[in-house]
Amino acid sequence: MRSYLLHLNHAVQSSWVGRAFQVGDRGTTFTTELRAGTVTFLTMAYILAVNAGILSDTGGPCTVNDCLPHQGEPGCMFGEPGKGFNPGYMACVAEAKKSFISATAASATIACFLMGIMANLPLALAPGMGINAFFTYTVVGYYNSNGLITYKQAVAAVFIEGWIFLFISLTGVRGHVIRLVPKAIMLATAGGIGIFLAFVGLQSSQGIGLITYDATTLLALGGCPPDQRSPQYTISADQALAVCKCQLLNVNGTLQAVPTPGSPGLGVASATYACTGNRMRSATTWLGIFGGALMVLLMGRDFRGAILTGILFVTFVSWIPGHAATFLGPTSPIPGGQARYDYFQKVVTLPDTHKTALAWDWSAFGQADLWAALISFLYLDFLDCTGTLFSMATFLNRNMPGFINPVTREFPRQTAAFCVDAIAIIVGALLGIAPLTVYIESATGIREGGRTGLTAIVAGCWFFVSLFFTPIIASIPPYATGPALVLVGALMMENLLEIAWSDIQQALPAFLTIVIIPLTYSVASGVIAGLGCYIVLFVTFLLYDIVVSALGWSDKGLKQVLQEAVPDVFLSKAEYHGDEDMHMIRENDRRPCTE
Repeated sequence: MRSYLLHLNHAVQSSWVGRAFQVGDRGTTFTTELRAGTVTFLTMAYILAVNAGILSDTGGPCTVNDCLPHQGEPGCMFGEPGKGFNPGYMACVAEAKKSFISATAASATIACFLMGIMANLPLALAPGMGINAFFTYTVVGYYNSNGLITYKQAVAAVFIEGWIFLFISLTGVRGHVIRLVPKAIMLATAGGIGIFLAFVGLQSSQGIGLITYDATTLLALGGCPPDQRSPQYTISADQALAVCKCQLLNVNGTLQAVPTPGSPGLGVASATYACTGNRMRSATTWLGIFGGALMVLLMGRDFRGAILTGILFVTFVSWIPGHAATFLGPTSPIPGGQARYDYFQKVVTLPDTHKTALAWDWSAFGQADLWAALISFLYLDFLDCTGTLFSMATFLNRNMPGFINPVTREFPRQTAAFCVDAIAIIVGALLGIAPLTVYIESATGIREGGRTGLTAIVAGCWFFVSLFFTPIIASIPPYATGPALVLVGALMMENLLEIAWSDIQQALPAFLTIVIIPLTYSVASGVIAGLGCYIVLFVTFLLYDIVVSALGWSDKGLKQVLQEAVPDVFLSKAEYHGDEDMHMIRENDRRPCTE
């Protein structure tokens, strides 16, 4: 078997495929790329169900005209008091959700293929977490209510935003912006994304449930069994009084507090919960921890496919019915176990995007709200996509030194990668979903050895397979992929070693970038915080040095102060390479004396 794989790897490397994708030049093999693409897909397969669940909260293309009864009545989708949501509207939403699943898989397939072929990078794309929530709950609103614009209008805005994004990518604006960002911020972004990955992997929705919500401290140690979980609800201040109006009714011989007729109730419980006791007693948490330990053990002994092996082990154990950590069936500690088991038994489904594809409404382009939403999409995509893409390139650079040019901060086929990012957004809008972006889970494939676009193509192939085998893919539990996210997050901390922590002008902005990315669930917010802090410190120190020099309190003249203040990005190649010793002296002069 081993000789066959060696022969296969040699055949691919020497073929036109190997030469086109630079398999030999980048020190990888065909089977390594296959494994890396599979791992990348498995760690981000959750997006198929999660993205569809979030976007279906918009109601999709469903309107009040889909209500049965009370067709056409404003607010009819919320149903009559005490009777739940309108059955006709919810049937339409169920159809839209199926369409969202197919659209998510189809758009990710196309985007991954384009990234692999055009940019030759081991990066996978899919609808972005965070921006899909912004699309749903801020721009459109819950079931097309209380939002800025409707679902169809929002999709039209995303489509136009994608073309604008493509234009600024082709013109090189994104590349110039990267050059202007201080190296410390870029390195910190990679580290912040690593913590972000670990944070996601430790939570319950896409991880092992080790961290849960706490009303006092916001976060706390979790891992509690289902009977010790307290679900969380979010209500506005003006709803609180109405929600609390309850009446005591005799229900089956027991007095229960029931909301009075007309009360909105608590609504839908959040995916997060608080543990009321028995922390670290959850079987799913411990199975996830064991899976993570298995990955570490195998990786520590240079076992190829360590992450994939750990994911598959936990997945297969979770599919065994009847135990406390099962993911399928009525005994599952995660709500919806029976529904997942029924869906799992279908095995094969046919893709269908008819409900959301080309679901556009162009009538709102004369409204300020639509342009506000479009600009918000553009700004979030620009920072999120660009920051994540360069962080993944930085991670690649640590495994392939010289991948990023130290002067220009450019990497091979950078413009092509930026354009694929933009084209993916356009494709997603065609299918009726929120903007796509490069996924930080791509780091798992890079860690597994992915170095070329073949990794992205393999991930795209798996997304294509998921179009037909969604029931199987959707049955991979979060506590199987969560440990992989934590492990890769730990490995990405290596990027922080190159930051000059003794220089406050670099250390503070870098630190803010690192902590704000995971705590706000936004790469964009972290980059903005780091850049803002860097600019404030840069201007403050420069003004101080100018004043001190002008007053004669310093040995440095004004010209020397201004020369030393020039950021590295504006140095010429001669200064950076030919005069490297002087460059290092200047760097040391900027740092405070520690002796």
